[in-house]
Amino acid sequence: MTLLFNDPASFVDEMVEGFVAANGRWVRSVPGGVVRRHPPSEPTVAVIIGGGSGHYPAFGGLVGSGLAHGAVIGNVFASPSADQVHRVAVAAQTGAGVLLSYGNYTG
Repeated sequence: MTLLFNDPASFVDEMVEGFVAANGRWVRSVPGGVVRRHPPSEPTVAVIIGGGSGHYPAFGGLVGSGLAHGAVIGNVFASPSADQVHRVAVAAQTGAGVLLSYGNYTG
């Protein structure tokens, strides 16, 4: 069987590491996901998006100037945990509140 990843247990971490390596100009890794590398110059409501990593890099690719401040990445086809969401929200917030935007699915 041909696999596109090294080890299922480290899939999400390696995927995020590769995404940040390729897009480090715009994002940085935080526990649970990615956030903008450079925060806005003035406080603004931080928009946090995310979902399961089976759709990645869909969510991380929307982080940057003009859209999301952070993306939370759950396990493969599983919603992120509340702890992951909290960690990314704290890392991305700029002092004007946080808006969480997620799809409606279980996992």
